[in-house]
Amino acid sequence: MENSTKRRTYVRYTKKQVSAMRKALKTEESRLVIAKRFSNEWGIPTRSVYQKLNSVAKTKRKYTKRSPKTTNVATVTKSDDGVTLKSDMMYILDMFKKPTKIVMYKDHVRYYYN
Repeated sequence: MENSTKRRTYVRYTKKQVSAMRKALKTEESRLVIAKRFSNEWGIPTRSVYQKLNSVAKTKRKYTKRSPKTTNVATVTKSDDGVTLKSDMMYILDMFKKPTKIVMYKDHVRYYYN
């Protein structure tokens, strides 16, 4: 391989470029598409950007979409006398003093203490 035209190019990335890569990795875009976009923006070979994306992805923590977990604290049953609460809610309410005001909404109950 005499007079080979292939040469290794070393690219140094700025902090802004690395942070842009981290933000892009949080999206659900593929790494190759991200690498092509950044290589066109920055004028750097795609392969270099792709390798840097892979190394940044190894060092970053895993981001997962979180969904709130709900648990039933109490079950509300209506009767002729009023509303009764069952489950752990009664134990929690016994620890407090008696509420001065109780307001019921469609999806929850609020207790006010003075």
